[in-house]
Amino acid sequence: MSTVVKYFYRGENTDLIVFTASEELVEDYLKNPSIGKLSEVVEVFEVFTPQDGRGAEGELGAASKAQIENEFGKGKKIEEIIDLILREGKPNSSTSSLKTKGGNAGTNGYK
Repeated sequence: MSTVVKYFYRGENTDLIVFTASEELVEDYLKNPSIGKLSEVVEVFEVFTPQDGRGAEGELGAASKAQIENEFGKGKKIEEIIDLILREGKPNSSTSSLKTKGGNAGTNGYK
């Protein structure tokens, strides 16, 4: 089983999390970003937040479109949001599995 790395972004209103395959893949992606590389780096193409909206620990759920728009503005694609979290966030911890409320949900209306 591979190790998953949690990238943590401390927002003004809501903290956000993206799961990646490894820090090394993120570093390679950031040197030469492309959508093809992003899909290799991200384990789940979704943005998560803790139940209370703050911190990097605890039960996670999919961040709502409103939470994401409050942090980054309207009209951004999920790829742009994940890119921003990888650029401005920090690796938080490694885990061997993804434990989120409701499992792996859809794309929060972002396509």
